[in-house]
Amino acid sequence: MATIQLRTAVPGPRSLALWERRKAAVARGLTTLHPVFLERGEGAVVTDVDGNRLLDFTGGIGALNVGHARPEIAKAVSDQVARLTHTAIQVTGYEPYVALAEKLCAIAPVAGPRKAFLVTTGTEAVENAVKLSKVATGRPGVICFEHAFHGRSLGALSFTSRARPYKFGMGPFLPEVYRLPYPTFYRQGLTPEVALEQAKARLAEFFRTVVAPEQVACLIIEPVLGEGGFLVPPPGYLEFLREETQKHGIALVIDSILAARSARWRVRRPSVLNSGACAHSGWPITSHSRMNVRSLAAPIVMNPSSQRNAW
Repeated sequence: MATIQLRTAVPGPRSLALWERRKAAVARGLTTLHPVFLERGEGAVVTDVDGNRLLDFTGGIGALNVGHARPEIAKAVSDQVARLTHTAIQVTGYEPYVALAEKLCAIAPVAGPRKAFLVTTGTEAVENAVKLSKVATGRPGVICFEHAFHGRSLGALSFTSRARPYKFGMGPFLPEVYRLPYPTFYRQGLTPEVALEQAKARLAEFFRTVVAPEQVACLIIEPVLGEGGFLVPPPGYLEFLREETQKHGIALVIDSILAARSARWRVRRPSVLNSGACAHSGWPITSHSRMNVRSLAAPIVMNPSSQRNAW
Protein backbone atom coordinates (compact mmCIF):
# COMPACT_ATOMS: atom_id res chain seq x y z
CA MET A 1 0.00 0.00 0.00
CA ALA A 2 1.33 3.42 -0.94
CA THR A 3 2.17 5.66 2.00
CA ILE A 4 0.57 8.77 0.51
CA GLN A 5 -3.10 8.26 -0.29
CA LEU A 6 -5.47 11.02 -1.39
CA ARG A 7 -9.17 10.23 -1.00
CA THR A 8 -10.40 13.81 -1.50
CA ALA A 9 -9.05 17.15 -2.58
CA VAL A 10 -6.75 18.68 0.03
CA PRO A 11 -8.18 20.30 2.05
CA GLY A 12 -11.21 18.02 1.98
CA PRO A 13 -14.79 18.86 2.93
CA ARG A 14 -14.43 17.97 6.61
CA SER A 15 -11.24 20.04 6.94
CA LEU A 16 -12.96 22.98 5.24
CA ALA A 17 -15.91 22.72 7.61
CA LEU A 18 -13.53 22.68 10.59
CA TRP A 19 -11.72 25.69 9.12
CA GLU A 20 -14.94 27.67 9.18
CA ARG A 21 -15.58 26.65 12.79
CA ARG A 22 -12.01 27.63 13.66
CA LYS A 23 -12.42 31.10 12.14
CA ALA A 24 -15.51 31.65 14.28
CA ALA A 25 -14.04 30.37 17.57
CA VAL A 26 -10.25 30.78 17.58
CA ALA A 27 -8.47 34.11 18.05
CA ARG A 28 -6.99 35.63 14.88
CA GLY A 29 -3.61 36.01 16.58
CA LEU A 30 -3.05 32.26 16.24
CA THR A 31 -2.14 31.55 12.64
CA THR A 32 -2.30 28.18 10.88
CA LEU A 33 -0.48 27.73 7.60
CA HIS A 34 -2.59 24.96 6.09
CA PRO A 35 -6.39 24.57 6.35
CA VAL A 36 -5.94 20.84 6.95
CA PHE A 37 -7.07 19.13 10.15
CA LEU A 38 -5.33 15.96 11.27
CA GLU A 39 -7.01 13.04 13.02
CA ARG A 40 -4.14 10.69 13.78
CA GLY A 41 -0.49 10.01 13.04
CA GLU A 42 2.05 7.22 13.14
CA GLY A 43 5.75 7.83 12.64
CA ALA A 44 6.10 10.36 9.83
CA VAL A 45 2.64 9.67 8.37
CA VAL A 46 -0.51 11.60 9.32
CA THR A 47 -4.12 11.07 8.34
CA ASP A 48 -6.48 14.03 8.08
CA VAL A 49 -10.17 14.09 8.97
CA ASP A 50 -11.07 13.31 5.37
CA GLY A 51 -8.97 10.11 5.32
CA ASN A 52 -6.07 11.51 3.29
CA ARG A 53 -2.70 10.01 4.28
CA LEU A 54 0.15 12.52 4.08
CA LEU A 55 3.83 12.74 4.95
CA ASP A 56 4.58 15.08 7.86
CA PHE A 57 7.65 17.12 6.92
CA THR A 58 7.05 19.59 9.76
CA GLY A 59 7.29 17.33 12.81
CA GLY A 60 5.60 19.86 15.07
CA ILE A 61 8.23 22.41 13.94
CA GLY A 62 11.17 20.28 14.95
CA ALA A 63 9.53 18.75 18.02
CA LEU A 64 8.98 15.15 16.89
CA ASN A 65 12.34 13.44 16.48
CA VAL A 66 10.79 10.02 16.96
CA GLY A 67 7.55 10.69 15.09
CA HIS A 68 3.89 10.45 16.00
CA ALA A 69 2.44 7.93 18.46
CA ARG A 70 5.70 6.25 19.40
CA PRO A 71 4.44 3.21 21.35
CA GLU A 72 6.88 3.40 24.26
CA ILE A 73 6.25 7.13 24.72
CA ALA A 74 2.48 6.68 24.56
CA LYS A 75 2.70 3.89 27.15
CA ALA A 76 4.96 5.90 29.47
CA VAL A 77 2.60 8.89 29.36
CA SER A 78 -0.47 6.70 29.88
CA ASP A 79 1.11 4.88 32.82
CA GLN A 80 2.20 8.11 34.48
CA VAL A 81 -1.09 10.03 34.21
CA ALA A 82 -2.85 6.97 35.59
CA ARG A 83 -0.57 7.15 38.65
CA LEU A 84 -0.19 10.90 39.21
CA THR A 85 -1.37 13.70 36.93
CA HIS A 86 -0.06 16.97 38.35
CA THR A 87 1.33 18.25 41.65
CA ALA A 88 3.34 21.42 40.89
CA ILE A 89 6.94 20.75 41.91
CA GLN A 90 7.11 23.93 44.00
CA VAL A 91 4.43 22.42 46.28
CA THR A 92 5.46 18.76 46.46
CA GLY A 93 8.14 16.81 44.66
CA TYR A 94 8.04 13.60 42.65
CA GLU A 95 10.78 11.24 41.52
CA PRO A 96 10.46 11.64 37.70
CA TYR A 97 11.34 15.35 37.92
CA VAL A 98 14.55 14.57 39.79
CA ALA A 99 15.37 11.67 37.46
CA LEU A 100 14.93 13.82 34.36
CA ALA A 101 17.03 16.63 35.85
CA GLU A 102 19.77 14.08 36.60
CA LYS A 103 19.66 12.80 33.02
CA LEU A 104 19.83 16.31 31.56
CA CYS A 105 22.75 17.21 33.79
CA ALA A 106 24.56 14.03 32.78
CA ILE A 107 24.41 14.85 29.06
CA ALA A 108 24.76 18.65 29.23
CA PRO A 109 28.03 19.71 27.51
CA VAL A 110 29.37 21.61 30.50
CA ALA A 111 32.11 20.93 33.00
CA GLY A 112 31.74 21.05 36.75
CA PRO A 113 28.52 21.15 38.81
CA ARG A 114 25.30 21.22 36.78
CA LYS A 115 21.68 21.83 37.68
CA ALA A 116 18.53 21.68 35.55
CA PHE A 117 15.26 23.56 35.65
CA LEU A 118 12.16 22.52 33.66
CA VAL A 119 9.65 24.89 32.08
CA THR A 120 6.98 24.65 29.41
CA THR A 121 8.40 26.66 26.54
CA GLY A 122 11.61 27.95 25.05
CA THR A 123 10.60 31.54 25.75
CA GLU A 124 10.36 30.72 29.48
CA ALA A 125 13.79 29.11 29.40
CA VAL A 126 15.23 32.23 27.75
CA GLU A 127 13.64 34.63 30.22
CA ASN A 128 14.76 32.58 33.20
CA ALA A 129 18.30 32.37 31.84
CA VAL A 130 18.39 36.17 31.55
CA LYS A 131 16.86 36.65 35.01
CA LEU A 132 19.40 34.26 36.49
CA SER A 133 22.26 36.06 34.76
CA LYS A 134 21.12 39.48 35.96
CA VAL A 135 20.75 38.37 39.56
CA ALA A 136 24.07 36.50 39.50
CA THR A 137 26.08 39.37 37.99
CA GLY A 138 24.21 42.40 39.30
CA ARG A 139 24.36 43.88 35.80
CA PRO A 140 21.54 45.14 33.53
CA GLY A 141 22.73 44.54 29.95
CA VAL A 142 21.92 41.74 27.53
CA ILE A 143 23.73 41.16 24.22
CA CYS A 144 21.89 39.28 21.50
CA PHE A 145 22.20 38.92 17.72
CA GLU A 146 20.53 40.03 14.53
CA HIS A 147 18.27 37.41 12.89
CA ALA A 148 17.89 35.65 16.26
CA PHE A 149 14.73 33.99 17.52
CA HIS A 150 14.42 33.58 21.28
CA GLY A 151 10.67 33.51 21.82
CA ARG A 152 7.57 35.67 21.67
CA SER A 153 6.74 36.62 25.24
CA LEU A 154 7.50 40.30 25.85
CA GLY A 155 10.84 39.69 27.54
CA ALA A 156 12.13 37.14 25.04
CA LEU A 157 10.69 39.20 22.20
CA SER A 158 13.10 41.94 23.22
CA PHE A 159 15.93 39.62 22.12
CA THR A 160 14.17 38.24 19.03
CA SER A 161 15.24 40.03 15.86
CA ARG A 162 12.17 40.06 13.64
CA ALA A 163 10.20 43.31 13.38
CA ARG A 164 7.26 41.78 11.51
CA PRO A 165 5.12 39.99 12.37
CA TYR A 166 6.36 39.30 15.90
CA LYS A 167 7.33 42.72 17.27
CA PHE A 168 5.20 45.18 15.35
CA GLY A 169 3.07 47.23 17.73
CA MET A 170 4.26 45.30 20.79
CA GLY A 171 6.73 47.79 22.32
CA PRO A 172 8.21 49.23 24.35
CA PHE A 173 10.57 46.33 24.95
CA LEU A 174 13.14 45.72 27.67
CA PRO A 175 15.89 48.32 28.07
CA GLU A 176 19.61 47.62 28.01
CA VAL A 177 19.37 45.17 25.10
CA TYR A 178 22.25 45.38 22.62
CA ARG A 179 22.44 43.60 19.27
CA LEU A 180 25.40 42.31 17.29
CA PRO A 181 25.41 41.10 13.66
CA TYR A 182 25.41 37.30 13.54
CA PRO A 183 28.63 36.22 11.77
CA THR A 184 26.98 34.52 8.80
CA PHE A 185 30.04 34.04 6.59
CA TYR A 186 28.01 32.06 4.04
CA ARG A 187 25.76 35.01 3.14
CA GLN A 188 28.63 37.47 3.27
CA GLY A 189 30.66 35.51 0.75
CA LEU A 190 33.59 35.23 3.16
CA THR A 191 35.79 32.34 4.14
CA PRO A 192 35.17 31.11 7.69
CA GLU A 193 38.65 32.28 8.70
CA VAL A 194 38.09 35.86 7.50
CA ALA A 195 34.59 35.96 9.02
CA LEU A 196 35.96 34.83 12.38
CA GLU A 197 38.63 37.55 12.46
CA GLN A 198 36.07 40.19 11.49
CA ALA A 199 33.67 39.01 14.19
CA LYS A 200 36.42 39.17 16.82
CA ALA A 201 37.29 42.72 15.81
CA ARG A 202 33.60 43.67 15.78
CA LEU A 203 33.08 42.51 19.37
CA ALA A 204 36.11 44.48 20.57
CA GLU A 205 34.77 47.60 18.87
CA PHE A 206 31.30 46.87 20.27
CA PHE A 207 32.66 46.86 23.83
CA ARG A 208 34.46 50.14 23.16
CA THR A 209 31.64 52.05 21.48
CA VAL A 210 28.26 50.48 22.31
CA VAL A 211 28.28 48.98 25.81
CA ALA A 212 31.03 48.38 28.35
CA PRO A 213 31.43 44.69 29.19
CA GLU A 214 31.18 45.54 32.91
CA GLN A 215 27.53 46.48 32.23
CA VAL A 216 26.61 43.21 30.54
CA ALA A 217 24.90 40.42 32.46
CA CYS A 218 24.78 37.88 29.64
CA LEU A 219 25.33 37.24 25.97
CA ILE A 220 22.72 34.98 24.39
CA ILE A 221 23.26 33.23 21.07
CA GLU A 222 21.80 30.40 19.01
CA PRO A 223 24.55 27.95 17.97
CA VAL A 224 22.58 27.53 14.74
CA LEU A 225 20.23 30.29 13.64
CA GLY A 226 16.67 28.95 13.48
CA GLU A 227 14.29 31.44 11.90
CA GLY A 228 17.33 33.39 10.72
CA GLY A 229 17.98 30.78 8.03
CA PHE A 230 19.65 27.71 9.62
CA LEU A 231 23.08 29.31 9.47
CA VAL A 232 26.12 28.56 11.62
CA PRO A 233 28.88 30.89 12.79
CA PRO A 234 32.44 30.27 11.62
CA PRO A 235 34.29 27.49 13.45
CA GLY A 236 35.86 28.79 16.63
CA TYR A 237 33.42 31.67 17.14
CA LEU A 238 31.48 30.14 20.01
CA GLU A 239 34.72 29.15 21.71
CA PHE A 240 35.90 32.74 21.25
CA LEU A 241 32.70 34.00 22.89
CA ARG A 242 33.27 31.63 25.80
CA GLU A 243 36.74 33.08 26.35
CA GLU A 244 35.58 36.70 26.06
CA THR A 245 32.57 36.28 28.33
CA GLN A 246 34.65 34.51 30.96
CA LYS A 247 37.26 37.27 30.81
CA HIS A 248 34.62 39.93 31.49
CA GLY A 249 32.44 37.99 33.95
CA ILE A 250 29.54 37.76 31.49
CA ALA A 251 27.22 34.75 31.47
CA LEU A 252 27.18 32.93 28.12
CA VAL A 253 23.68 31.65 27.35
CA ILE A 254 23.51 29.05 24.57
CA ASP A 255 19.93 28.95 23.30
CA SER A 256 19.65 25.60 21.56
CA ILE A 257 15.85 25.27 21.78
CA LEU A 258 15.65 24.89 17.99
CA ALA A 259 19.16 23.56 17.40
CA ALA A 260 18.76 20.77 19.97
CA ARG A 261 22.00 18.93 20.77
CA SER A 262 24.05 20.51 18.00
CA ALA A 263 25.26 22.88 20.73
CA ARG A 264 26.87 19.90 22.41
CA TRP A 265 29.49 19.69 19.69
CA ARG A 266 29.91 23.42 19.01
CA VAL A 267 30.76 24.93 22.40
CA ARG A 268 31.85 23.71 25.80
CA ARG A 269 31.23 25.20 29.22
CA PRO A 270 28.32 27.60 28.63
CA SER A 271 26.98 29.37 31.72
CA VAL A 272 23.41 28.42 30.82
CA LEU A 273 22.29 25.91 28.18
CA ASN A 274 18.66 26.04 27.02
CA SER A 275 17.35 22.92 25.31
CA GLY A 276 13.96 21.71 24.12
CA ALA A 277 12.00 21.30 20.86
CA CYS A 278 12.89 17.84 19.54
CA ALA A 279 14.14 16.76 22.97
CA HIS A 280 10.58 16.43 24.29
CA SER A 281 8.81 14.52 21.51
CA GLY A 282 5.91 16.94 21.31
CA TRP A 283 5.24 17.27 25.04
CA PRO A 284 5.33 20.78 26.57
CA ILE A 285 8.66 20.74 28.36
CA THR A 286 11.87 22.71 27.96
CA SER A 287 14.93 22.82 30.18
CA HIS A 288 17.97 24.79 30.99
CA SER A 289 21.07 23.44 32.62
CA ARG A 290 23.50 25.80 34.28
CA MET A 291 26.97 26.00 35.73
CA ASN A 292 29.36 28.76 36.81
CA VAL A 293 26.46 31.01 37.89
CA ARG A 294 26.25 31.46 41.63
CA SER A 295 23.12 30.43 43.53
CA LEU A 296 20.24 32.84 43.60
CA ALA A 297 19.69 34.77 46.82
CA ALA A 298 15.93 34.34 46.39
CA PRO A 299 15.08 31.01 44.69
CA ILE A 300 11.42 32.03 44.28
CA VAL A 301 12.54 34.28 41.40
CA MET A 302 12.49 31.26 39.06
CA ASN A 303 9.18 29.72 40.15
CA PRO A 304 6.57 29.75 37.35
CA SER A 305 2.88 30.07 38.20
CA SER A 306 2.30 26.39 37.49
CA GLN A 307 5.41 24.25 37.26
CA ARG A 308 5.81 21.74 34.44
CA ASN A 309 5.56 18.01 34.81
CA ALA A 310 8.55 15.84 33.95
CA TRP A 311 6.59 13.21 32.09
